[in-house]
Amino acid sequence: MAQGKAVSWRATSAVAAVGAFALILYVGINLRAPILAVPPVLAIIRTNLHLDYSQTGLLTSLPSLMMGLGAWPAGRLAARIGGRSSVAGGLALVTLGTVARGLWPTTVGIYVCTAALAAGIAMAQTAIPTLARQWFPERIGFVSAIFTDGLTLGETIAASVTAPLMRAWFGPNAWPAALLMWALPLTVALLLWLWLAPPAPRIPPHLDSVQPAAAGDAASQKSARREGSVSPWLIGAVMGGGSVVYFGMNGWVAPYNQALRADGMTPLALFALNAAQLPVCIGLTLVAQRVAGKRWPFLLAGSVALISISGWLLTPPTLEPLWGALIGGASAGIFTLSIALPAIFATGARVARLSGASLGVSYTATFVGPYLGGVLWDWFHLPWLAFLPVMAAALTLLVAASLLPDPPTHGDVEPAPEVVGLE
Repeated sequence: MAQGKAVSWRATSAVAAVGAFALILYVGINLRAPILAVPPVLAIIRTNLHLDYSQTGLLTSLPSLMMGLGAWPAGRLAARIGGRSSVAGGLALVTLGTVARGLWPTTVGIYVCTAALAAGIAMAQTAIPTLARQWFPERIGFVSAIFTDGLTLGETIAASVTAPLMRAWFGPNAWPAALLMWALPLTVALLLWLWLAPPAPRIPPHLDSVQPAAAGDAASQKSARREGSVSPWLIGAVMGGGSVVYFGMNGWVAPYNQALRADGMTPLALFALNAAQLPVCIGLTLVAQRVAGKRWPFLLAGSVALISISGWLLTPPTLEPLWGALIGGASAGIFTLSIALPAIFATGARVARLSGASLGVSYTATFVGPYLGGVLWDWFHLPWLAFLPVMAAALTLLVAASLLPDPPTHGDVEPAPEVVGLE
């Protein structure tokens, strides 16, 4: 093969751009559906496999743990093999894990396969910020919002239709088939990605370092300082703060209401908490490019979350749907905008590494936070203490968001580097 030049793809028409957006959206849907298909049939799984509550809790939190542990190496891998290949490999692993989970319906099987598919999710979603910067360097916020819309749609669809489709197509207790059916849209996503995803050459190491700027090059000097000032701990604290708020509330609403003898409010409260996400995500998609990277949306959302959690604990349970909607909307806004931060504050292959490390911090916090809430409740026998890590996460988010540097202006956005490869 002759050596030639391979440059990052750019949309040359509206049709090409919309096609890329639709592909990213569909990939996002399929990176959440296999996980959120479990809760609707969890009671059946627990009975069928004779799981105790600790084992059941581990099953529901295992994806967050694996995505946290896998995000950092996934970022390194994406930097090495390229974002397009990383997404393809991740989708393949998620598909294989989903198939194996349905065909190996044992306690060991469901844990092993859940861990495998979660690792695939980490591999694929960590590469999306890299592709957003390579393909659409001037629309990073918008592309990230499109991807987040897909994640949210995947959560909503899987949580809504898994149980009804299981009963209608397979039988009232056929949970293996109900989980296996999500392999079909995953296979379609993988084939479409391999066929239609634009090229995205890997960025060689010699283009991966921030070069010293000339004395008169103020924009380059500003870019170098900005990249050096953003750590994965900072971005991970912003991402993780919103995720702990969302998953912590989802996990403890039902036990808390049961302890307060307010079980009747749980369905409506959980519906409000989750239903508020989608309109916020769609609304932010329209303005994401204008607010991406700015501090004030995170400060606003974090403040709304903190006030609403306090309201949840201090007011009668009849107001839980109101507080739940505010919390759900705030957490959705945080995740939608935070997923774009690595691509905004880094360039080249550093985007994948910063994204992987930040997601690692975020998902690890998502696993630890709700678990600590249960420990506090067990130790002190006070139900409201289950929400203490959630409030701490909201406070951490506010501090971390206030420390974010200013985002680059339009003139500061660097195009993806020209890459030399083999044609």
